[in-house]
Amino acid sequence: MPRVPRPALVVAFPTTAAAMSCEELCRSQGLPGRMIPVPGQISAGCGLAWKAAPEDRALLEPALSGAGVPVEGFFTVELLEFVRE
Repeated sequence: MPRVPRPALVVAFPTTAAAMSCEELCRSQGLPGRMIPVPGQISAGCGLAWKAAPEDRALLEPALSGAGVPVEGFFTVELLEFVRE
């Protein structure tokens, strides 16, 4: 399968505890995304980031803020993804 660049929302966290809080919150509330290593394009965070579709920011930002999860930033970057032909 080839890999092609696609825009992705990447949420960076200041600590591993914040990243784990995000994962727990998103899983419990059925919010989209998954944990990934921080991409090289972003020089922020603890080494872990939450990846989702750019349009999911409208769901994730208020949920994380409302739960008091500290965020270092929301970034839209091109990441390689596998595509089926």
